[in-house]
Amino acid sequence: GRLVQALPDGGRVELTLEPELQRAAERLLAVDAPIQGAAVLVSVDDGRVLALAGRHRDAPQANDVRLATSPWAPAASVFKLVTATALLGEGVTPATRVCYHGGVHSVEADNLEDHPELDGRCKSLGYGLAKSQNAILARLAHDHLDPVKLERAARALGFGEAPPFDLPTTASSLALPSEPLAFARVAAGFWNTNLSPLHGALMAATIARGGEMPTLRVVERVVDGSGRVQPLPPRAAAHRAIAPATAEALAHMMVGTTEWGSANRAFRDPATGRRRLAGVRVAGKTGTLTGRDEGGLAYSWFVGFAPADHPQVALAVLLGRADESDIRAAEVARALLATWMTSGERAPAFVAAR
Repeated sequence: GRLVQALPDGGRVELTLEPELQRAAERLLAVDAPIQGAAVLVSVDDGRVLALAGRHRDAPQANDVRLATSPWAPAASVFKLVTATALLGEGVTPATRVCYHGGVHSVEADNLEDHPELDGRCKSLGYGLAKSQNAILARLAHDHLDPVKLERAARALGFGEAPPFDLPTTASSLALPSEPLAFARVAAGFWNTNLSPLHGALMAATIARGGEMPTLRVVERVVDGSGRVQPLPPRAAAHRAIAPATAEALAHMMVGTTEWGSANRAFRDPATGRRRLAGVRVAGKTGTLTGRDEGGLAYSWFVGFAPADHPQVALAVLLGRADESDIRAAEVARALLATWMTSGERAPAFVAAR
């Protein structure tokens, strides 16, 4: 009923991975067939990692967890969560509006200034995060933030420090230029940041926990060859990363992503308008870089948690592709959540809420 790692002395390491969810994550990555991809699913309550999967096209049968624990891809628009955190800390609210033009695929210098003759739309920060609208986040960052403020929010959410974990991890990174346009582009998620799927799931879990960052773990216990349970090294305690009000505002905006924003097609049936996951609301953030990088890959991200009203699991899915396929990380995330909903890991409170 659990996954284990055998030890040379005949003992074993018992893992937190839930077999059904682990198999589902590996299968979904194989079916989607990215050049490389990863999926992480964690328990919000206690930081147990329930699925930790990585797949590379050159070794399709192997589970390469390094793709889950290493920041091999740009953070893309997932970084907008960091920018929104910093903006909320400066008094910007989800209802703060920006008038803009363009900004769907790029951010240019004129997006950072008022142009009444061009700025035909006025929308809020909440709209910008849910729709992943670049011009809105870039303009708000230009008007309210600087590199010091944005880096402070990034470090609070774990950038620059390898996440404590039972397996080796690498820190997600960022570089913040002082030049206004370059800075605004970073704030919108265009460049100069990278993120590991494990860290993406950790960020989602932090928001789901009201701003308290848990310590993720994959080792449940260690039993030696004589059958004795061995003590585990001490783990870092959960700590306050962002203010509860900030986390609540982020969570509310992230629900918009799946209800009517950039992931609505993955989570709502376009024909009927019904939620695809038995009425369950999901909070999330997408990230997409469709122009291939120097490695020849286009990237698709989804990070989030469910159920949005009483979070139990957080997850991150990252796909690196050679093309701009219609199959996005949000659809893989939805399928993994669907498996969780029918697995033994879902709590009775979730069943009652349905």
